[in-house]
Amino acid sequence: MIYEEAATNPWLDFWNSVVEFFMTKDDFGLNYLTRILIAIALIVISWFVIRFIGFLMKKAFGIKRKGPDIDVSAKYFIVNIFKAILWVGVAFVVVWILKIDTTGIAGVTSAITVAVGLALQDLIGCFASGLLVLNQKFIVTGDFVSITNGLGTAEGTVIKIHFFFTYLRTPNGQIVTIPNNNVQKALVTNYSRLGKRRMNYDVGVAYKSDIEQVKKVFTDLVKNDKRRLKDEELNVYVYELGAFAVGVRIRLWTKFEDYWPLYNELGEKILLACRENNIYIPCSTDRAVLNVDHFE
Repeated sequence: MIYEEAATNPWLDFWNSVVEFFMTKDDFGLNYLTRILIAIALIVISWFVIRFIGFLMKKAFGIKRKGPDIDVSAKYFIVNIFKAILWVGVAFVVVWILKIDTTGIAGVTSAITVAVGLALQDLIGCFASGLLVLNQKFIVTGDFVSITNGLGTAEGTVIKIHFFFTYLRTPNGQIVTIPNNNVQKALVTNYSRLGKRRMNYDVGVAYKSDIEQVKKVFTDLVKNDKRRLKDEELNVYVYELGAFAVGVRIRLWTKFEDYWPLYNELGEKILLACRENNIYIPCSTDRAVLNVDHFE
């Protein structure tokens, strides 16, 4: 009776065709609706399984959410690639379950692949550059770097090197995202790779000052600081005869993590030491210190 009504009702004919398509059993005793449900279940189960495999791989690699790890970027990259390969395998299984004939759409697929490849050539370049960055290891997670390219200069701590982008956290708490192809072509300064940094702290003192006294006061000020690397050079010397002051430079080495704490404290310590020892630090507009006697 339904098929007789279908002859005069095209919508009913369409519905019968859909029902027949989904409910007709194949040689394995499965209808198409069952195959769709199996495919959906496979995707859901695969999502949990792949996440669990990724978790196990991260644990095996020793990847932590927090804390420095010099190889964490490369390990994340390997985990993500492995997960992507697993998802490609799941996609092939889903296609097989749904009995999708790919031979008829091979030409279309090839054309789409070419079009997508051209459209995403920059991303592909970023991916290839990411592999080079990870292989060369001139920057790794936890490094404090400065990256200069045509887009400008970014300075901060490397958070992660992902498929297409490198992420930096600036000292101000901002996140900077840089395409990997720009990183690979950039001028990169790595401040933390050696684990130590040389500090140059410049102070201008009046021309009437006793330079030997100035050098001794500044040397004693930093000589016994625990953050100074004792096996590295410590120099205090005149580096400039400026218009209004004699430029004295304090040069020392410290661990990378101690650089900014020491640098930020040094200014106050120098100021107090100059006051205690009657060492005058002139302003650039203080012309009173520039009398003839000072130059004789």
